[in-house]
Amino acid sequence: MRRPWSRNAKTLAGGLAGLAVFALVMGALRFKRYVDEDPRLCATCHRASPEFALWMGGSHRAVSCQKCHHSTPEQGLAMLRSFLAGKKPKGKHADVEVGACASCHFSHDPRWPQVGGSRGHRIHVEEKKIACVRCHAASMHGFEPVASKCQECHPGHSVGVEKMAGLHCFACHEFLTDEPGLRPTRRDCMRCHTAQGIHAPMSGSEAKMECATCHKPHRPKGQTLAACGECHTKEAMAKGGLHAKAVHGRCLDCHRPHVWTADATGCARCHAQASAHAGGKDCLACHSFQGAPLPRLYPP
Repeated sequence: MRRPWSRNAKTLAGGLAGLAVFALVMGALRFKRYVDEDPRLCATCHRASPEFALWMGGSHRAVSCQKCHHSTPEQGLAMLRSFLAGKKPKGKHADVEVGACASCHFSHDPRWPQVGGSRGHRIHVEEKKIACVRCHAASMHGFEPVASKCQECHPGHSVGVEKMAGLHCFACHEFLTDEPGLRPTRRDCMRCHTAQGIHAPMSGSEAKMECATCHKPHRPKGQTLAACGECHTKEAMAKGGLHAKAVHGRCLDCHRPHVWTADATGCARCHAQASAHAGGKDCLACHSFQGAPLPRLYPP
């Protein structure tokens, strides 16, 4: 005759075995999640490193290390063995893959700044195939690209304008708009200068000119303002009536920057004694600078 408690014992043993298997599976999953997703695993070795401190204070502190740093199965096992042995793993064990950045920043997920299609990333990432970490890893988990990284590929592009020398390249070369190219447009320039109370109204046909036509901030100090003669050659000016006179060689004496159209005010700075004979007419009504013969008052 079988003892009545034997069936209960088997049931209890089976239940305990099931619980043990369940606990083992859950423990394994929890440990796997710890290895695959928890930055505390990385902190066991890297807590004292400057990269870890920068990550803790940076914009990506909510992103676990493993989200960007991916290990191969072999590297993962090596890390696990080192972790269980209380040692540091040897060699590289968690590279940043090319697609790590794209998984968030090209994902159309509104929680992350989307850079796909932006003019700077379109040129550097999509056309030139430059890896994100080439520019963004220099700040060691700060992820803000530093100007020195730009100069690695664009040497000789230091800024010769004293008040602009401290600006980051992106202050003028806006990366995130959808405009073509990376050269600053008038809108880029005025966005900054208007905020500082600097207004540069332009009139006439010159109103369509880009600021960079005259302003060359990457030239050496003292040469950042293009000479008028770079576009208006001496040969062309020699055919322009009174432009041929040597005393009229300083363009800015008559042409105010950004407006350019000369008027009687400019003439009067040198010819104040001649204002009485004008009879209310504009000086240029008689004294032509547009290729007409020189007036008798100013023989060649």
